[in-house]
Amino acid sequence: MWLYLIIFIIPLFAYMSGGAVNRNKFFLAWYMGALALFVGLADMFGGYDRYIYGAIFDSIADGITYGQTYSSISALMFYEYGYSMLSFLIALITENRYIYIFIITLIIYFCIYRSFEKNMTNYPLAMIIFLGMVFFFTFTYLRQVLAFSVAWLGVTYLIEKKKWKFFAIVILVAMLHKSGIVFAALYFMPMKKLKPGVVIAMLLCCALIGFSGITGALYDAFANVSSMDSMNSYSTGSSTRVAYFLEVTFIVWLILANYKNIEPTRRNLIFLNMAWIFCGLLLLFIRSSDGGRVAWFFTLGIIYIVVMICSTKLSHTRIKNGLGALMVVVMMALYVRVYVSWQNYNNLYPYKTFLSDGYRYPDYSWERYEYDHRYDQDKFYRPAFRFLK
Repeated sequence: MWLYLIIFIIPLFAYMSGGAVNRNKFFLAWYMGALALFVGLADMFGGYDRYIYGAIFDSIADGITYGQTYSSISALMFYEYGYSMLSFLIALITENRYIYIFIITLIIYFCIYRSFEKNMTNYPLAMIIFLGMVFFFTFTYLRQVLAFSVAWLGVTYLIEKKKWKFFAIVILVAMLHKSGIVFAALYFMPMKKLKPGVVIAMLLCCALIGFSGITGALYDAFANVSSMDSMNSYSTGSSTRVAYFLEVTFIVWLILANYKNIEPTRRNLIFLNMAWIFCGLLLLFIRSSDGGRVAWFFTLGIIYIVVMICSTKLSHTRIKNGLGALMVVVMMALYVRVYVSWQNYNNLYPYKTFLSDGYRYPDYSWERYEYDHRYDQDKFYRPAFRFLK
């Protein structure tokens, strides 16, 4: 646990020792790079998903090794076309599942870095919120995390009114993960501050629809129709996600309590709309086992708005005395909650990289999902680079 607490303490210390505005690009690049290496070098952390991604990639790499064409490699059918093409291109370089995961992770963190570097006014606080809301998902949900990290790059084009570039990003995102098509909704949101009463009324409607179970059933039936998603044994049914409701309640209270401090600039309004869509989606899929993941595409809006509120001169005194401390406590609670939940299956600790052979023990996922025990003896028995084979 201490290892993961240190990861949280680093941006916390930077936030506490800096001002309301902190755009130290060296810190952001260094910290993001360190997280990318920490996650990318990890030895099959996060559970089932890494193993199925690894197994499918190995099949793709075998197809290339045996001289099959792109259209004849059946494993590519598990993914949308964009992610299949990316996997195919990586398999041209390496046969090794660890290098594949490492490359995907580097792409993810580079996209997140660019989004933060362009938009956030306080990098350490942005990283604290990222740790609480997103960080652990980057270990295992490779395809959907890659999709939303690429989607975040498209916000810049929307701010700059480059409509066709924005929709090109949306199409690319949907080709990585079909749920990414929802990101197009951001373009159609009104470019104005909605009245608080309107916001609450809309969210209540989302909640009523979500509690009915209709949206959850539709998502579970149609959104995850790929073979890979259907094999996910961690699906937990359609019980009500109380955490979603509590999260939305807190976010709505936080934003509306500081609503007058949000200037109606185009940039602010776009990120504010992202925040409202995030809340609406969580409520719409409050009874879905996986539907809430769609909201991840709009998490950047939450991060931006909270950082912006905490970075304005009007709220500067509250940062040190109340609001900033509250955000740190809440994000720490979310961070620890996910860690404890995942650690029930030993998915995060003890930490081990794939640079050393062997396996972690005890490891629930390795015991049940390891499909090739030759990796236990030699992590690089499948070559890291084909030209070194």
